[in-house]
Amino acid sequence: MKKIFTILFAALLAGSFAFVSCGQSGDTTGTATSKKDSPSKITEKAMKALKNKDYEGAVRYMAGIEDATDEDISQMAALIGMIYEANGGLKDYEILSEEISEDGQNAVVGIKYTFGNGETNEDNEKLMLTEKGWVIKE
Repeated sequence: MKKIFTILFAALLAGSFAFVSCGQSGDTTGTATSKKDSPSKITEKAMKALKNKDYEGAVRYMAGIEDATDEDISQMAALIGMIYEANGGLKDYEILSEEISEDGQNAVVGIKYTFGNGETNEDNEKLMLTEKGWVIKE
């Protein structure tokens, strides 16, 4: 069951990133990134938003969000919220590692998640550097 959840979670998350990346431009409030933040710091901010059930806040750290409409952001946040709430929310997280590519344009941050239902999962978040700073791309 845990493996099925992990695969489903990864597929939904990847699909939701693609949905936002392909969103049409509209009224947005922009991303939450900053050039001075490291990939780990951006990942930690997104995880903190998830832990606090601020799903729209977490979505703002994703690549392509600047082109998403407010409706796209709300739909993405609702989808992510359903996934996390189905598992009792995000109880805790731990940043395990950070690797930045040699060209400095991509990074992988290792994370350990603990859900409210007691299940744990380790995953890698992929980030990319944009003009505005690091954003989560997958």
